[in-house]
Amino acid sequence: MMRRLLLLSLVISPLALASDGSWSSQSFGGMMTRGQQVVKSQPVHPTSALPAGAIAKQLTWKISPDGPTPMGFMIKVCGGNRCLPLSGLSGEMPLPVSFPAGGPLRFEYYSSVRGNLSPPLTLLSNQVTVEYRLRK
Repeated sequence: MMRRLLLLSLVISPLALASDGSWSSQSFGGMMTRGQQVVKSQPVHPTSALPAGAIAKQLTWKISPDGPTPMGFMIKVCGGNRCLPLSGLSGEMPLPVSFPAGGPLRFEYYSSVRGNLSPPLTLLSNQVTVEYRLRK
């Protein structure tokens, strides 16, 4: 009986020590005037520092352009030295543990179209929510 209680406490302890949190932010995305060039957004970051030990868990995003996106339009979200491709203008995805939970994050936009974009594409806003967990 004592052995079962000890085993149960070992299983429950890590769960009891973990907690969750999230932060949301938005920024201006930028303007694309030409294809085949990377446009970087203004950074997004939490309004205050995250607690020590925050580990990235989930990203939810919504990008608002002023019109239709050009052919071959691609989006990445970047944090630290790492960029991850996004599947569209909005969605959610799990984040790898090595991705910085506290940002800053930026978006990178690219279109495979050659030459000038007519009309230019303005990316009005990047909205993100980053969910994280804490280990104490």
